[in-house]
Amino acid sequence: MAESSFVEQNKVRLQEGDIVYKKGDMAEQMYVVMAGKVRLYLADNASGSWSEELVKGDFFGEGSLLEALPRETTAVAMEDSELMSISRGTFTRMIRQNPEISVKMMQRLTQRNRELTGRVEADGQKSTNQEQPKAPVQVKPMACFVSVSSGKKYNIETNTALLGRFDPATGIYPDIDLSGDEGHLSVSRRHANIIFELGRYFVVEEKGVANGTFVHGGRLVPGDVHEIFHDDRISFGTVVLSFQVENG
Repeated sequence: MAESSFVEQNKVRLQEGDIVYKKGDMAEQMYVVMAGKVRLYLADNASGSWSEELVKGDFFGEGSLLEALPRETTAVAMEDSELMSISRGTFTRMIRQNPEISVKMMQRLTQRNRELTGRVEADGQKSTNQEQPKAPVQVKPMACFVSVSSGKKYNIETNTALLGRFDPATGIYPDIDLSGDEGHLSVSRRHANIIFELGRYFVVEEKGVANGTFVHGGRLVPGDVHEIFHDDRISFGTVVLSFQVENG
C-alpha cells in the first residue's frame, strides 16, 4: 500500500511529443518508464540524432543522482507514457533499504554502455539515426497469447509490450506477466519485447535471458527481431504460448 502510494505520488503522465527535460537543464531526479516509450535526443530539441529509446522497465537521467551536472540529452515521449520520478534523496533511501537496486542499476548501465559503444564502432562517423517520415496510421489488429498448459489469455494491448515476470526489487510488472504460468522461474523478469510495427508483429528477446526463447523449436538470438504469425507456438523458457491474431 505504501509502495503503491509512493508510485502514484511520483508518477508523471505524458502525452506523445511531451518533453521530459531538455539538454542543458539542471535537475536532481531520474525517471523509470512505467508505460510507453521515451527517446533521448542528442540536440536541445526533438530532432536529429538520438542515442536511445527506452520502454517499460528502463530508466534514464540517473546521472543527476550522482552529480549536479546539466542534462546531456533531450528526453521526449514518443507515445503516451507514464514515468516514475525519483529524487536524489529518495534514491539514497531506496539503496539503503534494498541494495539489490544498486546492483541492477550497475548491470543495466554496463549493458547500456556496451550497446552504445558497439553502435559507435559499427556506425563510424556516419549518422544513421536521422528522422524518418511517419508511417501512415494503421488499425492495429487484436492479438494475444494463449497458454498451452493453462489456457490463460494474455492480451497484447500496446505497440511495444514487455513480456516477463513481476520484479519485486523495482515493483514493476511487465505488460505481459507470465508469473501465474511460471512454475520453475524459467521466464526472466525482462524476457522479451513484443512489437507491432507496419501491420506486423515481432518478438525480440532481451539480452541476458538465461533460458531462451524458441519459435518452431529454434532458439532466438538475443536482440534479433523475429516476425511471428497467427498460430505460432513460442516458448519463453518452459512456458509455451500460442500467438493469436483475432482480426485484421
